Parts: sequence; C-alpha cells; structure tokens
Amino acid sequence: MADIEHSITINSNLIEVYKAVTAYGDADELKTWQTTIKSVGVTAGNPIRTGSMIAMKRQFILSEVFVNVDVVDLQRNKRFELKGVHGRFPFRREIEFSPNGRETQIKDRIWLKTGFIFFWWRPFVISALKSQTAKEWESLKQVLKA
Repeated sequence: MADIEHSITINSNLIEVYKAVTAYGDADELKTWQTTIKSVGVTAGNPIRTGSMIAMKRQFILSEVFVNVDVVDLQRNKRFELKGVHGRFPFRREIEFSPNGRETQIKDRIWLKTGFIFFWWRPFVISALKSQTAKEWESLKQVLKA
C-alpha cells in the first residue's frame, strides 16, 4: 500500500491533462499549478520519456529541497512513473490517467522511505507531502478549468 494516495477527476480531456502533468520541459507551464517549484530542468531525455532525468528545486515545509527523479515508465496518456529522491528521502510515484468522456480521472500513489534516522519525522513528512500533493492537484483542476 502506498504512503500517499490521491484520486481526482478533472473536467478536461485526457490529452490536456497528460500534457500539463508531464510538462517538465516547460517550467513556466508546470509552475502554473505546482507553485512550490522554484526551478526545474530536464537533464537528460527531453521531451520527457522513459529514461529521462529531471532535477527540481521545490519549497517543502519551511525550506527549499532538491528533487532528482528518473522517469521509470511512461505510457503516453495512461501512466507516468517516477523514482528518485525528494530532499533526503527516496520515493517512487505512480500517476495513472483514465479518460471518462470529457473528464479525466487521475490516481496518484507515492511511496516514501524515511529510513531509521528519520523514523520520528515520518508522519510529519508524509502529512506535509500529502497536503502539498492535494493542493497541487486542485490547482491543476482550476488551471485547466479556465
């Protein structure tokens, strides 16, 4: 079971939603709904595809953290899987897209490893990441509605 699971339905077609979620090559577009991103770059494999490497600086809790990820699996308009490090914590993230008429359903799952040293911080980190993720999905919903 994932540490964080989030499902949302966005009133926009699958192609628009998928394009917005995987827009790591266009920092301005990505920042319209992921406001915690300070900088982002695709260090290998642009446009995004399986094997691409993405480096970001994000605001998380009260500080900026580096997020380095590899695109592990990418199935156009169906699935997007990332694996990397969020600050000090290794993680894996799977995002699945399902069309439903003019709407798109998204299922987002995140697995986070905090390790023994940060065991006591785990609930706090999970809670903060869950809140941030939910806000970002709601922001995407509003951006695509406009």
